[in-house]
Amino acid sequence: MQDLNGKTAVVTGAGSGIGRAIAHALAKAGMNVVVADLNADTAATVAAEVEALGTQALAVQANVADHGSVAAMADAAYGRFGSVEVLVNNAGVSWRPLRPLTDATLADWKFMFDVNVWGVINGLDVFLPRMKAQPGEKHIVNTASMAGVWPVKGHTPYSASKYAVVGISEGIVNDIGDEGFGCTVLCPAMVRTNVVANSESQRPAGEKGEGRVFKEMVDERMKKLVDEYIDAAAVGEMVRDAIQRNQLYLHTHAIAPEDIAARTDLVYGPASYGRA
Repeated sequence: MQDLNGKTAVVTGAGSGIGRAIAHALAKAGMNVVVADLNADTAATVAAEVEALGTQALAVQANVADHGSVAAMADAAYGRFGSVEVLVNNAGVSWRPLRPLTDATLADWKFMFDVNVWGVINGLDVFLPRMKAQPGEKHIVNTASMAGVWPVKGHTPYSASKYAVVGISEGIVNDIGDEGFGCTVLCPAMVRTNVVANSESQRPAGEKGEGRVFKEMVDERMKKLVDEYIDAAAVGEMVRDAIQRNQLYLHTHAIAPEDIAARTDLVYGPASYGRA
């Protein structure tokens, strides 16, 4: 989708961090932007920033885990702009501190999957039929994670949810790529955002990480990237470029060749084949 000017994008989780950066980058390309966020005030602030860049914006309070809320967001988007060419399923949650799988409660699992997986599914369920009926190119961006291509130690429910997003994204290309849909799965590594604080603020007191004691967990591959944090603004530019080039996988950081080789060997190496 080379020409974005005059088209409309819906960006969830756009009140801060990567979502805000994507909204800014798309606005700079001339797109109208529906700025959707759980927090109505931050959505309104970012919508004003988008308009200051010279395009139109609509702020919508939306809970992506709630199908009805997502449907209302779609109604608002189509009511204002008439079409949606780019859907960015970006809203997501995380946790800290990292913790063993044995310390993950059912509430932890449900929190991760309600937002990270069902948020994407709800977005697709609501928007795809309307987008399919539109002429021209359409593009879906799903925010996964570095943890969606290798499991991060101490973050298993999060990794599992992001693996699901990766699978959904490849499925979009396989199933409806020939119907005018492109897809990008964004796999951020170390990006400066408020996702952890925002995630914790959404949880009841007894479910927050604060006050709970866990075995210390360190992921060696993440340690290699600890000094490579980048600003979210750079990721917004990467996403805009990926949409225009119809790039499926978008990694924000280089992964060490030895880690790629080790991962490939783990999945497809000689020891992975069945023996009868």
